Amino acid sequence: MNRLIFVVLVLVLVGIARAQSNIPLTAWDVIAPFPLGMREQGADPLEAFGGIFNIPRGGILTYPTDLVFGGRAAWQSIQADSSGSVTIQYNSSYVDWDLIEGWAGEAGSMFQGWGLADFSIAQDTQIVLFCAGVSVYYLDNIILRGDSYGVGYMWNSLSVSAGNHTLRVKFSGGEEAGWQCVVQDNTGFLASNSPLFPFSSDVILPDIVDGQFSAPYGSIAVMNQGSQLVTDAVVEAVVLNPTNLTITVSTLPTTFGPSQTRPLAFNLKVNYPECQSGDKVEVVFVVFSKSYAGLTANNVTVTLTCKKFLTDPYCYTFLDFDGSVQYSMARAPVYPCTQPNGCPILFTLHGAGVEASSNAWTYAYSQQNYSYTLFPTNRRAYGFDWQNSGFFNALNALLSFTSLLPGVPASNKTAYAANQYRVIYAGHSMGGHGCWTFSSHYPDRALAFAPAAGWISMETYLPYFIRVGDSWIDPYVKQIMMASISDWNDDFYTPNMVGVPLLIRMGSDDDNVPPFHLKRMARLVQELSHNASTAIAQVSEIPGQGHWFNGVVDDAIMQAFFNQHILNNLPPLPQTFVVTTMNPGTSEGRGGVKILQFTIPYRAARIKVTQNGNQWVLKTENVRRFGFDSFDGLLTPSNIIIDGTPFTTSLLPTVNYCNLNNNFQWAVCNDNGEWEQTERGPKTYGPMINVIINPLVIVWGTKDDNPALEAVRNNIATFLANTFYFQERYSIPIMPDYLFDPTILETSNVIIIGGPETNFVAAKLEPEFPNGLSFVGQNVSIGGRVFDTPKTGVLFDFQCGGNLSLCAVMEGTDLPGLLKAANLFPVSSSVTVPDFVVAGPEWGYAGAGGLLAAGFWDNFWSYDPSLAYVTTLY
Repeated sequence: MNRLIFVVLVLVLVGIARAQSNIPLTAWDVIAPFPLGMREQGADPLEAFGGIFNIPRGGILTYPTDLVFGGRAAWQSIQADSSGSVTIQYNSSYVDWDLIEGWAGEAGSMFQGWGLADFSIAQDTQIVLFCAGVSVYYLDNIILRGDSYGVGYMWNSLSVSAGNHTLRVKFSGGEEAGWQCVVQDNTGFLASNSPLFPFSSDVILPDIVDGQFSAPYGSIAVMNQGSQLVTDAVVEAVVLNPTNLTITVSTLPTTFGPSQTRPLAFNLKVNYPECQSGDKVEVVFVVFSKSYAGLTANNVTVTLTCKKFLTDPYCYTFLDFDGSVQYSMARAPVYPCTQPNGCPILFTLHGAGVEASSNAWTYAYSQQNYSYTLFPTNRRAYGFDWQNSGFFNALNALLSFTSLLPGVPASNKTAYAANQYRVIYAGHSMGGHGCWTFSSHYPDRALAFAPAAGWISMETYLPYFIRVGDSWIDPYVKQIMMASISDWNDDFYTPNMVGVPLLIRMGSDDDNVPPFHLKRMARLVQELSHNASTAIAQVSEIPGQGHWFNGVVDDAIMQAFFNQHILNNLPPLPQTFVVTTMNPGTSEGRGGVKILQFTIPYRAARIKVTQNGNQWVLKTENVRRFGFDSFDGLLTPSNIIIDGTPFTTSLLPTVNYCNLNNNFQWAVCNDNGEWEQTERGPKTYGPMINVIINPLVIVWGTKDDNPALEAVRNNIATFLANTFYFQERYSIPIMPDYLFDPTILETSNVIIIGGPETNFVAAKLEPEFPNGLSFVGQNVSIGGRVFDTPKTGVLFDFQCGGNLSLCAVMEGTDLPGLLKAANLFPVSSSVTVPDFVVAGPEWGYAGAGGLLAAGFWDNFWSYDPSLAYVTTLY
């Protein structure tokens, strides 16, 4: 049986359910199962025959599929149960799952399909919709974000006209699937209540630690259920118990578009010195808008728990890389720090579906004698698999804690300082993958590595070889696409791990993350070390145990390993080591040697370092710039020889070493990092997904003065903002182009919906587009090839605003093309999108095989045919 079976959903209407009855969705027409590639875009087999919006609904027509006996999928009629839940199962009389999984593994039994249901509205009204168990669904032709995990805080609000409407749900599953949709008439509620609705299930607040909030930031997810923009949201706190306590709240400015959900952030203070560990504080947070002063404000009730710094795990909040409020858990060591630069840190990452604040996770580790334990969040229980925004969230949790010491009483800040450069990386399952990632990408901070049940990369964990569109893909295009996610292939980065103590932990019967993943990584490290000793990579495989068991992350074996290394100095560097990266923006280097720029972007860059006392000999491959970082405990040589040329060692950021003519003639560049204003570097290398690693704004176009198309672009903006809120708790402003202030580019990245013909911001920034890309109307030209075929969409990134901001533009030759461009934008980890892609008429069922162009810009933001594919067929 497949282990990736859908979660049976029990709808909990978190604060939304009201007295009025639901609009029934009982009868569903379902067409499935069709093959599904892991993290694959534009590969719905039905699109080859017109797509779900155009094929005949129901009846006797069948469609080809790889999965069922006879190779044809037929329509089915299915009734929802009384809660609105739909369950679909394909048993062995219809699909031989055991045979498929026997050769393809679990990924082979993943499938996709569509469910359609109708409902009627007697008069024009405002409705709210909820679909759990699916990522995407449509009301008529409007794309909406689903609540794929059934957590209760992803609703949508729409104004609908009287008449019949169709809900189209795109679902997926493994052997079986299910979803649950609810539609409610919201007119009566909005007549007497504010449109701002807070979700009690998505509140981030710091714990009260020794009488004070551990940090000054909080946020509550709020949905705008109305049809108008709200610009004056305010939150106030009323303490119910104890009644004599006051919590001061100051709201940070936040704008809510119609149907948008985003966290409303605020600062808060409390003084409650008599609060003892375990005491509860009951608080009502009231959310309202001054524009709706005559209506009843909505609220959430939250129970805060008092914590004691010296004994309890506690929650602290911080402002993440995008300015949003996020949290991490922390636990102090038993004893004060004995290290001169602060306590070391056991830095551990949770598995998929685990909330970092849960006692099951924070108490899975014993309180350490001499180190803090930090439990970052990945921004969500599933998040981005500790990649992309999840990775930088964890890094910022570490940096904010060590710099600010949140939750540490003033009297303890000296004795309990924390050191970001003395870390043991750990984690379980998805967090075990995160542990591999930090171990291989940020190894210079590491005292030791301790991954448990951690997979190597997404494409080895859930193999990509059955992706639907790969049957037609040019191998060179496949290389480009896979290069776009290669910086998260932890096995490629194992050269960076050599020399650091490693303990891998697993159960021998783990059928979730096979022990193969950990043993493979251990073998790679030992091979690179040229040492087969178990001291290089200890293997702790517990017979008869599965994926999770008591003590998997902290039993006598694990604790002995932590104790052995936590008070050590940083491990000595090997005599010879190789610094390896596929993206300077996501790796810190090794031995202080940080690669800053490729010669050829998105090809492996390496520096082989041989130590000879205070002189290091460096040999480079595909490196145009690099530099030296230094911190306490990290050895820096006095002199270096780079590809035969000697230099005195100087440090970043003032000095980097540059090979500007790409001929191994190295020089010292004393430019203090200013080169990155005009050339690509760590802050501006893509691929597309890295547009979201910064404060983010989405701007939709109105330049063509077409209300119908403006509504579509607004819908795309809302969908993307809601998706990133749901996936990673982003809080993204969305706005029409005429409200865009150019100063936004000084601090934020921007997603621009519409090209120069349809979006004023795109038109303003057109002179900054990459060399070799231009527009003729809504048709894009790349490398001299004009793409003017109907149903063609383009998505590309570029450096914008004259600084280090990144922008992305999506446009289409027509409306179907624009929708393809919008669906190309990666909204989860390990989705293969390089710097630019052009999706043609076949993209939709052919996946990457339907791309007309794809590639990376060079170091100077120019088109380079050696880094790209451009078809001549269209």
